[in-house]
Amino acid sequence: MQAAIIEINHNQQLIAYNDKAIELFGSTSLILNQPFDYQIIFNLKHLDELEQQDDLIIVLNSQYFLLQKVCESFKITFVLQPVDYLKRRLSKINVVGSHAFDIFAVKSQAMQKLIAQAKAFSMQGEPLLITGETGTGKDLLASACHQYSPRGDKIFLGLNCAAMPDDVVESELYGHAVGAYPGVLESKKGFFEQANGGSVLLDGIDEMSFQMQTKLLRFINDGYFRRVGDDNEVYVDVRIICATKVDLAELVEQGKFRKDLYYRLNVLSLNFPSLQERKDDIAPLTYIFVDEFANKKGITPPKVSQDVIPYLTQYFWPGNVRQLKNILYSALSQLTSSQLTVKDIVLPTITSTQVSRINNIENKTLDEMTKQFEREVLKSLYVEFPSSRKLAKRLGVSHTAIANKLRDYGVGR
Repeated sequence: MQAAIIEINHNQQLIAYNDKAIELFGSTSLILNQPFDYQIIFNLKHLDELEQQDDLIIVLNSQYFLLQKVCESFKITFVLQPVDYLKRRLSKINVVGSHAFDIFAVKSQAMQKLIAQAKAFSMQGEPLLITGETGTGKDLLASACHQYSPRGDKIFLGLNCAAMPDDVVESELYGHAVGAYPGVLESKKGFFEQANGGSVLLDGIDEMSFQMQTKLLRFINDGYFRRVGDDNEVYVDVRIICATKVDLAELVEQGKFRKDLYYRLNVLSLNFPSLQERKDDIAPLTYIFVDEFANKKGITPPKVSQDVIPYLTQYFWPGNVRQLKNILYSALSQLTSSQLTVKDIVLPTITSTQVSRINNIENKTLDEMTKQFEREVLKSLYVEFPSSRKLAKRLGVSHTAIANKLRDYGVGR
C-alpha cells in the first residue's frame, strides 16, 4: 500500500502501524503502547486542525500528504497518502471514462449510431435528453455519458421523479434549510449542490409537476436556486440529464408539459432503440448475461445451445433488455446441467394489445397496416408453434397458406 496507517487508542497510545508508516516516520518514532503525540509527528501547527475536520493536507519531508482521521469506539486510525500518488490514481479515471460505453452490446447498426451520437453529445455542457421504452437501459446510458464527459471524475447522482410528491422532489434536488419543515433541526444539501461540477439524472422527467418544471427551468437557465426555507441563492455548475419513456412533444401538445422547458431540454437528444430494433445485439447480450450470472454465483458459465439465440431473436421483447436479462437469470437459476437450451427458457405469451403497439401506423395504408399486423401475429405465435403445420392448425388455415406467409414475411428463418 502507498498509505501509511497508524492506530492509537483513546489514551493516545500507539497500538498498530504498517511498514509504510515506518518508512515515513522511522522506527524510533513508533513504539507500541507508548504515547503518540500526533500533533508534533504530523507537524500540525494547532491541535484543533485535526479536531475540527477529518482530513487535511500536511507537509512531511517536503512532500504533501492527505491526512485522514477515522474515529471508532476503541481506537483512532490515521491514514496518510502522498498527494502525488492520489493524483496519479485519479488520472486513471480518464482511462475508465474512455471505456464508458464498453458495457453496451453494439453489434446492431442502431446501437452503433446511438453510441457515436452519445460520445459526441457527452462532450457538451447543454442538457441531455434520453428517450426510450421501459427496460432499454436509459439510466446506464446516462451514467456512461457522464463518465465519458469532461465531468467524469465528478459526482453523478440520479433521482427518479415518478410518483414523488413535490415537497420530496424539491427537498431532494435543492436541499432545505433549518426549520424548513416541522422537526427539521439540520440543513441539507440537495442533489444539485452535492453534484456540483458533475451531473444529475432526472429519470421520469415527464412525471414532474408544472411547479417543479418551472423551478427546474430557472435553474437550467442560470444555475441559481434556493434551498427550501432559505432566502439565500446558491450557484452550482451541474449538467442536467433527463430520461423519459414517453413522447414529451405529445405531452406538450396535450398541455401536460411546459413547452419552454421541453425546448430547453431537447437540445441534445438520444433515443435508445428497443430490443426489437436491435435484434443483432440479442446474441452478445445473452452471452454477457450468462457470464454475469456465472460470475455472481462463482460457477463455470454454462454452454449456450445453438438453437437458443434464434429462439430468443424471434420473440418481441416488450420489456426490452431488462426482460431478456430477467428471463435468462430465471432460466439459469433453475439450470441443472452444463448447457442452456430452449427447453430451459420460458417466454411469456404476447398479448394482442402488445402486438397492436409494435410499430407506428402513421401514414400507412390499410393494406400496409394489415400486413404489418399479420406479420407480427405470425412472428409472435411462431415462438409457441415453431412449424408451419403447428401454426396452421393453431390459426385454423391451410398449411400451404401459412407456409407461404412465413416465407413472404421471413418468419422462422
